[in-house]
Amino acid sequence: MTYLRLPSPYRLIQLLFLILLTVMGLSILWEFELEAWVMRGLGLPYDGIFEDGERLRFVLTSTGFSLIAMIGPGVMLIKMISNARRNYLQLEGLQSHTEKLARYDSLSGLLNRRAFMELVNEQLAQLEPVIVMLIDLDYFKAVNDQRGHATGDAVLIEVAKRLEEIAIKYGCIASRLGGDEFCVVFTSRREERELGLIAADVISRIGAPMLEKLRPFRQGATVGISRSWVDATETSALLHCADVAMYRGKVTGRSTYHFYETEHGLQYQAQIDEDAALKQAVELNEIVPFYQPIVALPSQEVVGFEILARWLKPDGSTGMPADFIPALERLGLIPMMTQSLVKQACNAARDWDDHLHLSLNVSAAMITDELFPDRFLEQLRHEQFPFDRFEVEITEEALVGNIEAAERNLNRLHAHGITVALDDFGTGYSGLYHLTRLSIDKIKIDRSFFEIGKTDHRPMVEAILGMARSLNMKVTAEGIEDFHSPSLPSWLASNGCNYAQGYHYGRPQAHVSRSVAGVPDSTVLSRV
Repeated sequence: MTYLRLPSPYRLIQLLFLILLTVMGLSILWEFELEAWVMRGLGLPYDGIFEDGERLRFVLTSTGFSLIAMIGPGVMLIKMISNARRNYLQLEGLQSHTEKLARYDSLSGLLNRRAFMELVNEQLAQLEPVIVMLIDLDYFKAVNDQRGHATGDAVLIEVAKRLEEIAIKYGCIASRLGGDEFCVVFTSRREERELGLIAADVISRIGAPMLEKLRPFRQGATVGISRSWVDATETSALLHCADVAMYRGKVTGRSTYHFYETEHGLQYQAQIDEDAALKQAVELNEIVPFYQPIVALPSQEVVGFEILARWLKPDGSTGMPADFIPALERLGLIPMMTQSLVKQACNAARDWDDHLHLSLNVSAAMITDELFPDRFLEQLRHEQFPFDRFEVEITEEALVGNIEAAERNLNRLHAHGITVALDDFGTGYSGLYHLTRLSIDKIKIDRSFFEIGKTDHRPMVEAILGMARSLNMKVTAEGIEDFHSPSLPSWLASNGCNYAQGYHYGRPQAHVSRSVAGVPDSTVLSRV
């Protein structure tokens, strides 16, 4: 910014005082010297016999009038200069603040993405080495979702402080690219071994205990590293390579670091294509509900169906949940998929017998979302599906992150008549604690207790059934196969098991036979 040279009010007063002295000096010079010369020079009569007092009175009079004449304009000029200086300083401060905002992230105080790109562009233009270490926080979305954005901002500020320490220690430049993505840039050559040690130090520092309010959340970081002239020669490409390397760490365990390799770039692009296909599948309802029957014991009459997701791909193949659910969780598409499955299933069940219910497993992120109960109940109202015919299944893993939120949400669902079942019971570490605290109506004994040759698990199953009776809970046994019949179903019924589910009673099917659904037609529409 060009500096404006404005005198201060004090300098202006000094200037006015100097002008006044000049007027007085000129008046004295005129009265005592110049007036006689001028008059004689003009040939005019001049009587030089005056008293000095008269001369001094003229000097004081002329000086006084000059002072009076300067007071008004002087005061106005001082005010104008003061206002101009104040406005200039404000403008200068605003410009300085604007320049800072243009280069620095307002939350963390680190260089922002624009400044990062300019820095790397300048280095590459000068053919100087550039090493980009991209840092993405692990599990940060869960912090924002379950602890709020204020806590998330506090985490980002603390991470920025730790990265500034890293920058000072290793002579690099730290920046925040956006969200929970940070970067440190090295503008000098570094050996791969040294970079590995620095990346490990970054991961260690960020993973160290951070905020008391974060517990029990884990906090960590995954790092991807790319190098100029080795991996890329252009800024955006260099950043992309670091992103590919970082993504490899995300899918192989997190809280680790990787250098970019061409092979990973091909895998990364394939993953991007797969993600795009999955997003389209959810939007176009290509992920559809399959129904597995749940039977009552000992009658073995079908009383409901569990909704299981299947991806009907454009090539005619069918994708299983293990192939696409983790990706949907990573993309944050599980709620959208769940809403679609519920809508399709409610429409399919609209003409079923009134005693048949639907059961659906709900993800950890959804069951701890404060808005989930209202959205879910509103959808069932919209689909005109009775609350008491719907069962929500949860796993113990879904409860570990935020059991308080899960408890509130389950209570609200339970209060509206929705059944709550604890799935995969027996595989978690705190099942009894959850049973006593949460609104659980039913437990589902995990299929691992009924694997072939696992007769030694019978005492444990018997104990679970006895516990359920004492807590007035229903029990469903999962994973009942053909080889279990008829001994296992009979044994389960005799020991108080209420329901069973498994291939023995039916595999997941795209449509429910009309006879099973209570409609007088024995045709099975399709079965998988």
